[in-house]
Amino acid sequence: MATLLITGAAGRIGSALRPRLLSAGHDLVLFDEHEPAAAVSASERLVIGSVGDPDALDDALVGVDTVVHLAGIPTEDDWDALVTANLTGTKNVLERAAAAGVLRVVQASSVHAVGRVPEPVDAPGSVSGDRLPRPDTYYGVTKAGMELLGSLFADRFEMSIVSARIGAFGDVPSSQRALLLWSSPDDLARLVIATTELTQPGHHVVWALSRNTGSPADLRAGEAIGFLPRDDASRVLDPDDRDAFAPEDMRYLGGGLADVPLGRRREH
Repeated sequence: MATLLITGAAGRIGSALRPRLLSAGHDLVLFDEHEPAAAVSASERLVIGSVGDPDALDDALVGVDTVVHLAGIPTEDDWDALVTANLTGTKNVLERAAAAGVLRVVQASSVHAVGRVPEPVDAPGSVSGDRLPRPDTYYGVTKAGMELLGSLFADRFEMSIVSARIGAFGDVPSSQRALLLWSSPDDLARLVIATTELTQPGHHVVWALSRNTGSPADLRAGEAIGFLPRDDASRVLDPDDRDAFAPEDMRYLGGGLADVPLGRRREH
């Protein structure tokens, strides 16, 4: 089994992945500026630090096989803050991973890297996982930039890097849009585990989504690296719950974030 470093381990996604990766038999290094809410287990090591601190990253990377890079700002925000957290932070993680000889990384990109792609609601499976970026916000720009960093480091250092375009992450779908672009915790764990098994260098941009009925996402790029999602948003909720969702703007893949004022933080 692998030893995985999770940056941003105290966040929503990191907290959800921890028990799933532990149950799969992996050891974890938890890296965050804050202590996680759940107690650290015997199979975990906690390192308090920032992706802006190379020394802290070097400490965290000792003995690591695969990096799960989740740290960053997860929504629209001030440009300088986004660049520091999402671009410079990712550059630091990839630099230190390469220096430590860690050759597998899965990093949290976002649907918002392609958020201004018109949503083909009547054409399921029509948007490829590695479709060229068309960001909807400064946040989306930094996620597209993260993908370019992944390409650079995969080529220069023969690393296996997966840029995972995450959608509406949560235990259950919580909106009309999430019925099409839901990322379940179990399926995201499956993508991480698929990354631990990569042996050939290369950069892979994939949809990190569940197998949602009617979704515009073409999942074949992920399937090519062994990511086989199993969950389906339409099967998680009762029809009455699905029908109760408020109508949403379905013009773009990024939904409502596609029209928020640039540089203005949006709270979830």
